[in-house]
Amino acid sequence: MDPRLAPLAAIFDLDTDLLLNCLDGLSDAEGRERLPGGGNSITFLAAHLTDSRHLLAARIGRPLDNPMTRCLEGARRFEEVRAWPTLDEVRSAWRSIGAHLQTSLASLTSDDLRRPHSHRFPIGDTTQLGMIAFLAQHDAYHIGQVAFLRRQLGRPAMSYARPATA
Repeated sequence: MDPRLAPLAAIFDLDTDLLLNCLDGLSDAEGRERLPGGGNSITFLAAHLTDSRHLLAARIGRPLDNPMTRCLEGARRFEEVRAWPTLDEVRSAWRSIGAHLQTSLASLTSDDLRRPHSHRFPIGDTTQLGMIAFLAQHDAYHIGQVAFLRRQLGRPAMSYARPATA
């Protein structure tokens, strides 16, 4: 793997586990609950993160069928979601795109990373590497929101525990 990409791939790998830790023990009803002040629900944020990772995979030339499309297609806001996925569906899709993304990132070359990319992310680096870096930050931002919402539901704080690897 290109050494510039290795830390970003590690963040994506960590974030895969952290979102799963945030979802641990939540019911579907808790996942769809919104705080009294409004905003997004945990399920919406988790589905959005899954969807954005599919966008990243497609933009680096390694698309994967996105099961969240049926839920989020055309929805820009919470109120526009027509069919809510279960948290089990989100977990499954998240694990799948997480593994796919690790393999896809490992296959990128230095030339791939330097390739210009026209995206609308609020950073000056318009290369593939810049897009990947922004979307790593995007993951972390929304996982922080999910962790906060979890605590507001009266659940224990998100754990940084990672599954043991063989």
